[in-house]
Amino acid sequence: MLSNTCFAGVRRVPLNYPTIQAAIDASAHGDIVLVAPGVYTGDGNRDIDFKGKVITVKSEAGPRTCIVDCQGSPQEDHRGFFFHSRESTTSVLEGFSIINGHVGYGGGGIRCLDSSPNVRNCVVNGNRAQGAGAGIQLMGSNATLDNCLVSGNYGYSKSPSGRQWMGGGIYCSGGRPIFSNCTIVGNRTEEMDGGGMVCNNSSGQPETIALNNCIIFGNIVIRTLYTKGTQLIADPTLNITGSNTVTVDIQNSCIEAGPDAIFVLAWSTPSQAPASSCIRTDPEFAKLGYWDLNGTPNDPNDDFWVGGDYHLKSQAGRWDLASEAWVKDNVTSPCIDTGDPNSPIGQEPFPNGGRINMGAYGGTAEASKSYFGEALCDTIIAGDINGDCKVDFKDLTLMAMNWLRDPFQDSGQGTDGSPPRSPTDR
Repeated sequence: MLSNTCFAGVRRVPLNYPTIQAAIDASAHGDIVLVAPGVYTGDGNRDIDFKGKVITVKSEAGPRTCIVDCQGSPQEDHRGFFFHSRESTTSVLEGFSIINGHVGYGGGGIRCLDSSPNVRNCVVNGNRAQGAGAGIQLMGSNATLDNCLVSGNYGYSKSPSGRQWMGGGIYCSGGRPIFSNCTIVGNRTEEMDGGGMVCNNSSGQPETIALNNCIIFGNIVIRTLYTKGTQLIADPTLNITGSNTVTVDIQNSCIEAGPDAIFVLAWSTPSQAPASSCIRTDPEFAKLGYWDLNGTPNDPNDDFWVGGDYHLKSQAGRWDLASEAWVKDNVTSPCIDTGDPNSPIGQEPFPNGGRINMGAYGGTAEASKSYFGEALCDTIIAGDINGDCKVDFKDLTLMAMNWLRDPFQDSGQGTDGSPPRSPTDR
């Protein structure tokens, strides 16, 4: 009986396997591929394929220490991860930075084709693609993305006679993906709206893209002139009639005003109006990244992205990447304590206001602290749930809202730290 019992194995890279792909190839359903800190390059560490397996591929110490450098170029296409074997949310990718992908069509960092993995705590940064999602491409995908940062990705076009559906950061088509506590910032594209995200309905059925507790800010479109027939068009927009719809359901998020954040391409009037729980303002990041023009302002092809720090400013304290310590700012971000009140606050440090922050660090140990307009308490008072130095009705309300709540059920994670369950099990 013991010989027929299957136990989940941990396959370590590079201790036991030379590459990430080699460890995946050796894995059985339920296994964990655990990747040590380092920069991973070359064959086996790019164009990585889960091959439909129900496994978790995760870094030991998070995305700042574990980097998949795709080393893609216009001469040689490479991306980070390619999901195309019907993976579901039981296939988990966690804790990687994916950089320098370059592909001819979509998904320089991650591409999901008819597959729906769970991608969490990942950074997709500095990737390029010709059309349809330079950072992430989701085609027919119900993927879930949690606590991800998508920044500095560049979607370009080589089609002077017409547009391509771009999406510098993310391109979605034909599925129902869910984004939670993601930051989409500093991405850019040519010719088409949607520097941050493009949502395109091509399935023939109504589709919904859901964003909750997300920040979409500082994405840009490089406006160009091109010829279509005999007509010269500048600053193009698109209106197509038909029967299908795309609904972008945005809740408890910070969305920069204007078309450069999200562009919805649908075959009839799309719904993309943020709910009243959303805000349109500067999220007050610790440090914005920027595109360096590399001395040639008229040539965007040689520009490169200089990364920022997307922790939220706080007068009570935020985690500083440079000093690796808590520091205080002279302003507090409006994205602190304004996420979904029904989302668990997770590992947010005290004081946390009893409500999750927006953005990639919301619900994590690096979430910026809540500020109540006065100095922090010297002593933590029992019963002060939100950390405002008082035990009052606000604390009672928070307790009532979360009475008998199961944090593992909310997160989709088992009590033993196992991978998230499928949506039907939640």
